[in-house]
Amino acid sequence: MNDTPCPYSRMILVCLNERPGGEPACGARNARPTFDALKAAVATAGLKETVRVTKTGCLGPCDLGPNIVVVPEGRLLSGVGPGDVPAILKSYVQTEM
Repeated sequence: MNDTPCPYSRMILVCLNERPGGEPACGARNARPTFDALKAAVATAGLKETVRVTKTGCLGPCDLGPNIVVVPEGRLLSGVGPGDVPAILKSYVQTEM
């Protein structure tokens, strides 16, 4: 096992979980465009070296998704869409900009 410091000061985890049979899931609630918009916004802002946007499995309240978690703040944001990306970056990544 290697134990090294994380190179990112901020991580944004985006649930893209899919569930069979029509069960509530972020993937079925159009989470992919939000993930893509976050990745693009971080890249455009020149923050790829310090802010990591990554896809993940279930983060919890599936019926409220799409859900994202911002680390290290530990904030769970639900009902997130591509239109929320500027506010997310302003609220949680402004110190990087």
